[in-house]
Amino acid sequence: MPELVVINKKPNILSRCVLPSPACSFEIIYIEDIVVRVIPSYLEPSIDPPLWLLEAWNRFWRGERPNVKLGTSKRPSIFSKKVYEIVEGIPFGHKKTYGEVAALAGKPKGARAVGTIMRYNPWPPFVPCHRVIGKDGDLLGYGGPQGIKIKEALLAYEAKVLNNPSAE
Repeated sequence: MPELVVINKKPNILSRCVLPSPACSFEIIYIEDIVVRVIPSYLEPSIDPPLWLLEAWNRFWRGERPNVKLGTSKRPSIFSKKVYEIVEGIPFGHKKTYGEVAALAGKPKGARAVGTIMRYNPWPPFVPCHRVIGKDGDLLGYGGPQGIKIKEALLAYEAKVLNNPSAE
């Protein structure tokens, strides 16, 4: 999992940029070299995003693990942190159900809790909650406008890249 940094003081300066994806743009809020929040957006991509962030973003879309720090002002619970680690470890182009993630995190009956944690995931797609699906294969929940369509597009993109490595 990318390094998780607990930010203990209120930051003076938050920076933002918008980066494109195959599904929509994502607005990324960061402090120095720490990603604090990622939000699906339909804003135009930024002209000059920071190089460290652009490199991490491009690695993700090539199916590689991005080298990025994730920041939060509130220390996640042990269960939440475990869920984030499991979800971050789901390989590009693969999926797990909410129940599978819950069982791997030590709470076999915790599928709804996993859903709640994913609902408030501040770092999509770095913690790729779009890879977590319902037990029947249904695409359940994804933040932002047109959430399920975005989740579907992200999964379709990953499948396309896996089937054709020269694809976008």
